[in-house]
Amino acid sequence: MRFYEREDELENELNRGALWAITYGDMMSYLMIFFMMLFTLYSTKDIAPQFIKKAVEDEFGLDTKTTEKLFDPKKGIQQIATVEISANKITIKFADPILFEPGNDRLKPSSLPHLKMLVDVFNNLPNPVQIEGHTDDRPLGKHTRFKSNWELSAARAFSVLKYFLGQGIAPEKLSAVGYGEFKPVKSNDTPEGRSSNRRIEVNIIRHEI
Repeated sequence: MRFYEREDELENELNRGALWAITYGDMMSYLMIFFMMLFTLYSTKDIAPQFIKKAVEDEFGLDTKTTEKLFDPKKGIQQIATVEISANKITIKFADPILFEPGNDRLKPSSLPHLKMLVDVFNNLPNPVQIEGHTDDRPLGKHTRFKSNWELSAARAFSVLKYFLGQGIAPEKLSAVGYGEFKPVKSNDTPEGRSSNRRIEVNIIRHEI
């Protein structure tokens, strides 16, 4: 056992150990994100390497059937939604007008089979699920009962939450929030940009295991 003659020597030694641990933690986080980026890239081509798939499953507590439903471009939710991976969540983006008619918060009947696919996923996961509503920045017309885009986005997010509740998803897993036009993903200066901003995001939050 090594003895330190001065207190500052001991403190410096401890600090060096702490810096090593921080650097190691950062490296592992970057490695995980790198694997996730590769998985997203290759999954769209249906040739995801197994070791990348396993890394994503381990980080989010997913099983093989769940990853297939989320990332298989031929059979999974990617048929009608965009799936993105970040360090702390998997985001499923439903673009306008897959789920709702303009200015409306009632789910379209044609959208229900797609959402039902997610019900099977969520039932098998302990992960929290957060639903986000987003709009473009154009004022609402007279055809809607909502006074602002903020209210519309929140109502739409809550409609999706109510559907999941009705399908038996545990309420403690679910939350909903409306962001209105305040978190755009593209510029609202073009029709294409506004269409991208009108969306519902369903987030599978990373489960700490």
